[in-house]
Amino acid sequence: MKVRRSDDSAGELINISSLIDVMFILIIFFMATTTFQREERDLKVNLPESGEGQTLSDAPRVLVINVREDGSYYMAGKTLSAEEMNAEIRRSLKQAPDQKVLVRGDKRALHGHVATAVSMCKAAGVHEANIGYQLPR
Repeated sequence: MKVRRSDDSAGELINISSLIDVMFILIIFFMATTTFQREERDLKVNLPESGEGQTLSDAPRVLVINVREDGSYYMAGKTLSAEEMNAEIRRSLKQAPDQKVLVRGDKRALHGHVATAVSMCKAAGVHEANIGYQLPR
């Protein structure tokens, strides 16, 4: 017995317009819910390297103090003296008592300048002041 096929069945197409709509909605959802953090960096600070550990710059609400090679302090987008830095740390602690601080000292900076920044943080009442370093590549 011979069965005849219709030519209409060979040209069926799958309508994917609803799938494309779902994909666009998912893309918009992920873009809207993703948080973008801008890391404060000072290009004049050359960090030393360490063999192990995690980066601390990914932690939320971190106040970054950069100690340059010449001993100047760079914080919140401007160069500050030690007294101005102390006042800025205290102002930040009033806004957020659990403020964390990351001190990024240039590897050619004197230890005393980095130690001064850390001791000012401790004197101001910062519970967690850390020193930043770079992991080897």
